[in-house]
Amino acid sequence: MFSFPDDSRFSFLLAGEVRKELEAIRILRDMRITVNMETIHFVDSQGFDFLVEMARNAEQCMYKFEMIHILPEVHELIRLLELENILGEGPEILKSCS
Repeated sequence: MFSFPDDSRFSFLLAGEVRKELEAIRILRDMRITVNMETIHFVDSQGFDFLVEMARNAEQCMYKFEMIHILPEVHELIRLLELENILGEGPEILKSCS
């Protein structure tokens, strides 16, 4: 699980840190990657690019990707950017590939 207790923005910097950590582990089929968004109040364009990439990779590689504890302002950004079909629709868990 990825959590960001000291961050309120999911920016290209934070996405880069998560990407580095993911590169260090071997992602396996049926593995679950959870991103806890409870402290994130804003996601920039590169942050969304990364999250969309993770959701699409999950579908292709058959692992589970989920975002939990989505704050209303981030859920609103997802809705405004019309990313519900990619990242899901629920405010609590936006994506869970099976």
